[in-house]
Amino acid sequence: MTVVLLDPRRPGVVPATAVRLLCGPVEYGDEVPDSVRAAVGLDHRPGADVLVALDAGSGAVTARTARGEVVVAADPVVGDRLLDAVDVMDRLWGFGGWEVTQTHDSLRRYLLEETYELLDAIDEDDRAGLREELGDLLLQVLFHSRIAQESPTDPFDVADVADTLVTKLSQRSPHLTNGHTGPLDVAEQEAAWQAAKAAEKARESCLDGIAMAQPALALAEKVIERAGGAGLPVAMIPSELRTVRLGGDTDAEHRLRKAVVAFAGRIREAENTAEADRGERRPLSADDWHRFWPSV
Repeated sequence: MTVVLLDPRRPGVVPATAVRLLCGPVEYGDEVPDSVRAAVGLDHRPGADVLVALDAGSGAVTARTARGEVVVAADPVVGDRLLDAVDVMDRLWGFGGWEVTQTHDSLRRYLLEETYELLDAIDEDDRAGLREELGDLLLQVLFHSRIAQESPTDPFDVADVADTLVTKLSQRSPHLTNGHTGPLDVAEQEAAWQAAKAAEKARESCLDGIAMAQPALALAEKVIERAGGAGLPVAMIPSELRTVRLGGDTDAEHRLRKAVVAFAGRIREAENTAEADRGERRPLSADDWHRFWPSV
């Protein structure tokens, strides 16, 4: 006497350990649709030794398990519950309420709020909060992906988002596909990542790809990091990017952002001047940076 519990997400897939049990008439749970019954291909007989069901909480299943019958089911797949989250987002969208009135732009403030709340949970080492805030951030990914499905010119869905991520990780992490099994050298891993990233994106400036809308302090750190990686001498970083001053006629965020944007502009101008002078785009040495640096 056995219960064969099919996965509601994949009702047409029978667990391998259950195949040998499906050799005669079975009892189907009321929730098992005709299409699944036809796929299994066995006659329905109430009270048969094997019950084929989809709902682990149904009366038929609980009655049999109460009698001590064995339940045979496929092992859960990590990430399956993500499909439930996608389904909930689709159902919310299907009601045609507040969700369908939103745009990528209108959700910006929620994305920022959830990100900062997640950072708070990390700072406080709040495990329950971390789990909740990660879920809220996941909701933003699902929401933006669902909005993108409705684009009349360039639609994509959450599956396309996931596929793009998998492709990026595979291209930038060769150890995923080259058979490497041992511990990784972190420096080599980072170098391989940057090399693959550079090959993917033909960037004209060392600053290309930096999100200029991020807070000024984070932006300053990123610009300085990129410039340093491109060989810009540390001494050429302006003092207003090294020290944040509080107080004054304008707020510190505004002043720092203004200084970073100006500094970024000079970096791009130096790169462009060097290209015009040398007839090609190539990395600048420390001397090159000094030579082609624009006057303020």
